[in-house]
Amino acid sequence: MKVNKIIVGLLMAAVIAVGVSPGIGFGALQSGSQVPVFTLKDINGKAYPLSGIKNMAMTILYFFDADSRPSIEGLLSLDRLAKQYRDADLTVWAITRSPKQKVSAFQDSTQTVFPVLLDTASVSDMYDAQRVLPTVCIVGPELKMLDFFQGGGKTTQVMLVRLAERNLQRKKPEIARAITETVERSDPGNAQARTVKGYAAIQEGKLDEAEQTFYDLSKEKGSSGILGKEGLARVYEKKGQTEKSLQLAKEVAAQAGDRPLVHVIKGDQLYRQNKQKAAEAAYREGTQKRGGAPFQRAVAYNQLGRLYAQRGDYAKSRELYDQAVSIDPYYIEATSNKGLTYEQEGRWDKALEVYRRAEAIDKNDPFVRALAENAMRMLMIKKDEMKQKELAVAIKKVVERYRQKRFDPISVDDPWTSRPTRVAFFDISESGGLSQRAGFAGLLKDHLARQMGASGRVLVMDNLIVDGVIDELGLDRNALADDEIRSRLSRAMQASLMIKGSVYQMPSGPLCNLKIVTSEDARPIELIDYQFTAGIHLQKDLNQINRQLLTRIMEKYPLQAFVVEVSGNQVLLNLGSLQGVVEGTVFDVIEEKPPVTYKGKQFIPEPGLVAKVHVVRTDDDFSYGHIKEQRRPIKQDDKLRENLNALVPNNQSTRIW
Repeated sequence: MKVNKIIVGLLMAAVIAVGVSPGIGFGALQSGSQVPVFTLKDINGKAYPLSGIKNMAMTILYFFDADSRPSIEGLLSLDRLAKQYRDADLTVWAITRSPKQKVSAFQDSTQTVFPVLLDTASVSDMYDAQRVLPTVCIVGPELKMLDFFQGGGKTTQVMLVRLAERNLQRKKPEIARAITETVERSDPGNAQARTVKGYAAIQEGKLDEAEQTFYDLSKEKGSSGILGKEGLARVYEKKGQTEKSLQLAKEVAAQAGDRPLVHVIKGDQLYRQNKQKAAEAAYREGTQKRGGAPFQRAVAYNQLGRLYAQRGDYAKSRELYDQAVSIDPYYIEATSNKGLTYEQEGRWDKALEVYRRAEAIDKNDPFVRALAENAMRMLMIKKDEMKQKELAVAIKKVVERYRQKRFDPISVDDPWTSRPTRVAFFDISESGGLSQRAGFAGLLKDHLARQMGASGRVLVMDNLIVDGVIDELGLDRNALADDEIRSRLSRAMQASLMIKGSVYQMPSGPLCNLKIVTSEDARPIELIDYQFTAGIHLQKDLNQINRQLLTRIMEKYPLQAFVVEVSGNQVLLNLGSLQGVVEGTVFDVIEEKPPVTYKGKQFIPEPGLVAKVHVVRTDDDFSYGHIKEQRRPIKQDDKLRENLNALVPNNQSTRIW
C-alpha cells in the first residue's frame, strides 16, 4: 500500500487549515516548474553544474548567510542527517554570497559533508534568495521544483517536516523518522512531525507503534485530532480491520469536509467485494475531493487508472497515471503502471522510456529494474532477426513434442552424474484487492525466474518460449489450470520441475502461495506461503522467496559427480556450469558402503565421508576444486555429492544468492 501518498496530503492539509506560513515563498518559482540551471564553484575552484544532477531523485538547494546563526540552523540539521545517512541518495548544495574567507571559516568549523558554493553568478537573484535567508528549494527528478521555503525559525521546522514527507514518498522511513525527531527535540508537540513519524512506522511494518502515535494525536483537538484519526484509519486498514477503518475515515470526512481518504478506502473495500463499478465511482469521487489532502488524490487517480487499464483503455489510464505523478513525483507505482500500458500495446520503446524515469526515482526498486531489463531485451529482439528465428525454432520444437506426446526422458549411460535441473514458470494468478502496482503477480513470476536463472544452479525456461508455446497451442487460463496439461507442457519443454502459484492482495500486503511440482506426475514437492511485509522490504521479501525455492530444489536434487583426475590438492569433476555448478559449490567425496543384514533385515548404511571439494573454477561441463579435510587419497571415479549444509550458513547469503 502506498501509505506515504496519504501522509503528505494530510500534512499539507494541516498547513492549509491553519493558513500558509508567511515565511514560505511563492515567487516566480512554482511547484512543478523547472528550476533555473547554473554552475557555481566551491572555495577550491571545483565547478558544480546543476544540469549534471538532473537525474538525482532529490536535491536541496540551501541559500544562506555564513554570518547568520538563524540562517544556518536548518543547514546544520541537514548536515547531521547527511552524516548519519551517507547512502540516503540525498544531495545538498549550500549556496552563499558571503565572502570567500567567511565561507572558509564556516567550513573549517562545521566540516559539512556537502559542498558550499560561492554565488558569483547572481544565482540568489534567480531563486529569489537575495533578501530573505535562508531560502530552501527542494528539487525533484528532472530538476522540477517540489517545495520552496524562506525564513528560519518556525519555517525551518515546516521545511524539515516537508523534507520528511518527501522521504516517506521515496520509501525512506528511517530518514523521515530521523528528521521528525530533530523537529520534536525543539518542538515536542509538533503534530505534523508526529504524524510523519507515525506513517514512517507504518512503512516499517511497526503497526502497533503507529497505532499508539495516531491514537495519542486523535485525542487532541482541531487539526491534530483529525490527523490522528486519519492515521488510525490507515493503520486499521493495514491490520485488516476494514469496517473500523472505513468508519473512522467517515468520521474524519464529517469533521474536516472534503477529504479523499474515505473514498479511497471505500473503493478498495468495494473492489475486494468484486463491485468494480461501485469501486470506480468511489475512486473517481476521491479524485474530486480537493480540500483536504491532495496526495491522497494521487492514490485515487492511480487506482482509477488501473481500472481503465484492466478494460483496455490504455490512453485514459495513462492520463490518470500522469495526474497521479503530477501530484506525487515519487509515485513509482503509478510511473511503472504507465509503462505497463505501453507494453500491452507492444510499444516497447515508450515503455522503456517510462521505466528509465521510474529508475531515476528509485534505482533500487527490483520490479522496475526487471521491467526495464525486459523492455530492453524486447527491443533488442525486435532488431535481431536471428534471435527471432531462434525463438521461433525453439517454440516450434516444444509445440511438436507436445502435440506428438514425445515425452520420453533422455537416455543416459551414467545414472549417477547429475543432469541439468530445468524449471518452467507458469503464470501466477492474482486476486483480492486492487494493488497500487499493476501486474504484481506477473512481475513476481518474472523476477523470481530471473533471480533463479541468475543463480546458475538451475536452468529456467525462457518465459518468451513458455508464453510462445502457450499462444501457439491456444491454451487459455482454464486449460492451464489443468494439472495434466501443465505436466505435458513441462515435459515437452524437457523441464523436470514447474512452479505455479497465486497472489492474494490483502490490505496488509500481498499473500503469495507458490508450489514446486514435478513435471512427470504433477506431484508437489514444496508449498511456500509467504506474506509480503511493508513495501520498503520488497527486495528482502523477493530474496527470501527465491532462497526458499532454490534451497528446496537443491535438497531434492543435489548435484552428483565423479572425480575425473587428481593433481596434488586439485581435482577435476565431470560436472560444470551447464549442470548447475558455480564457484563456491562444496562437494563431499563419498564412499558407499555395502548393505548390512541384521536378524533378517537389510539396510544400506550412510556413505562414508572421504573429503570435501571446494569448487574454484567452472567450465561448461567440467569444474575444478581444491581438496579439503582429506581422510584418504582421492582417486579417479570417486563419487561426489553436493554438500547441502554449505547452502545457507548462519542464515547468511551464500554463493548462490
